[in-house]
Amino acid sequence: VMISTVGVFIARWKQAGVSIGRMDRLLRGAPASTLVRKTPIYLSGAFPCARDASPVEADLLQGLSATGLTHRFPGSEKGIVEVDLRLERGSFTVVTGRIGAGKSTLLRVLLGLLPADSGEIHWNGRLVDEPASFFVPPVSAYISQTPSLFSESLRENILLGLDADDAMLAQAVRAAALEPDLAQLENGLETVVGPRGVKLSGGQRQRAAAARMFIRQAELLVCDDLSSALDVETEQLLWERLFARRDATYLVVSHRRPLLQRADQIIVLKSGRVEDVGRLDPLLERYAEMNSLWAGQISEQSSEF
Repeated sequence: VMISTVGVFIARWKQAGVSIGRMDRLLRGAPASTLVRKTPIYLSGAFPCARDASPVEADLLQGLSATGLTHRFPGSEKGIVEVDLRLERGSFTVVTGRIGAGKSTLLRVLLGLLPADSGEIHWNGRLVDEPASFFVPPVSAYISQTPSLFSESLRENILLGLDADDAMLAQAVRAAALEPDLAQLENGLETVVGPRGVKLSGGQRQRAAAARMFIRQAELLVCDDLSSALDVETEQLLWERLFARRDATYLVVSHRRPLLQRADQIIVLKSGRVEDVGRLDPLLERYAEMNSLWAGQISEQSSEF
């Protein structure tokens, strides 16, 4: 009995350690009292009003800049170091580099999903003090490498509580090149996708997340390897429809040749640092690493989007 009790204690101890680690990541440096702060839970009655989903004139992106962004993962040398970037309204920026270069980390630090050890972010020249609460719709919308879906209907996974009519939803589904798949699903948009979207293919999960992003009409669209699970034809259609919205500003992680060719600027990361910035042709002429990255895509389709 004693041995069994010790085994249970050790298991519970490890589980508690994992839970504490998760809470610590959620706090992002905030005091521990934040976890137990009293807030309304709205068990009955009307829900509070959601944030207005229409960006005011002051929120419209004219220029986004980051200077000196640095983040090191605890106990590791991995992360990003002194990263500078600037995005102009309506521009298309691609972040590229080898595996482990810090591409996803850069996006997450910029959006406040990881804490910056140092650096500043400015939106239209104004300092962004709390990126995590600032970079939300309608300011920004983000798709990670592995989009989070829930065991609800496809409709609810796209809307996530957003008050949108059927016309807006249909427009977002079309923009995400998801409409051909609806006929194959048992109940179309009402199909329950299962935990983590297991009833959908990898490409369908990515496009469901894309529809979720499009319907929010955010100023800044941030995508981390959005089309990695798509076939060439679907990928081309998705990006064509994404580019149709010309007033948006795009920041994407990708190594796809057509996107590199289309980019207004390419940010090349290596070991967490910005090695070079520019358009494709000048980068290929002056930077050996860009040539290596480009040559690594020799088997990819090179048709223009």
